[in-house]
Amino acid sequence: MAKHMSSGPDGRRTSVAPVVAVIVVVVAVAVGVLAFVGTRAPATNAESTGEAIGSASVDASDAKETQKEDAKVTAKDYKSEVARQLATGEVRSVRLIGDSITAGFGTDGYDNAVQTEDTDVIYSDESGDTQFETPASVNCWANAFRAYAKDRGVREFVNAGINGAFMNRLADHPSEWLDGGADVVFVALGTNDAGYYGPDEFRATAQRGLAAAAQKSKVLVVLSPVRDLRPEYTLVEPASDLGDILKEICESEGYVFVDPRDYVLPSMFNADGLHPNSTGSLAIWDCVRETLGLE
Repeated sequence: MAKHMSSGPDGRRTSVAPVVAVIVVVVAVAVGVLAFVGTRAPATNAESTGEAIGSASVDASDAKETQKEDAKVTAKDYKSEVARQLATGEVRSVRLIGDSITAGFGTDGYDNAVQTEDTDVIYSDESGDTQFETPASVNCWANAFRAYAKDRGVREFVNAGINGAFMNRLADHPSEWLDGGADVVFVALGTNDAGYYGPDEFRATAQRGLAAAAQKSKVLVVLSPVRDLRPEYTLVEPASDLGDILKEICESEGYVFVDPRDYVLPSMFNADGLHPNSTGSLAIWDCVRETLGLE
């Protein structure tokens, strides 16, 4: 009992129990306060984190909306996907598939250039048929396009125009003519087909040929044959009418269609009435530029 009692100032013994009780109460209150604070701190942090996540979500949503609006504005800035990709440097390769009009036959410098300038092979098959590219010095629409494309970062530009070519060459030998393909492929065929094939046969062949070209390109552009001066009695189907068939296929399949029929005037042909001269050939380039919005 002596361990729990002490003497007061007056000499009487005093109990320490009340003092101990007070101390216990104070300690209990302190522990309770600490416990309360300890349990509330994580909740406060969670709330703060939640607010931050909510704020980040709003910011991300706003950023997406801004990107969508920017994309709409960007799309409006270009008349075609080809124009956009050329302007932004996305096009690294272009390949033209065509006949003698694409090759530049009948334009200034053609005859001399093909006889004196060495160029790359643009077509070769198992039969031994090997064709070479028209030199870049020839004054034709393909080379005007070549110069434009090179100025915009296109590294590989191939004019695979072949004299006397038909659509069935593309349909039956796509790998030989398209090679590895290109970012953008242009197909300009049908002029020679007009003298041999009716609309139904041409349509079927064109569907196969264009589908093969589309598989080897990011964007496929199809040109109508020009309205040439050949007498209709020499043709199975006027070349310009085959242009309507190509337009229908393009609308159905989502290919880009370019129509130079009203650009190449009768005065812009050579004496054969079939091949445009340099003025007529460059008129095709004018049509391509205006249709696609190439600035």
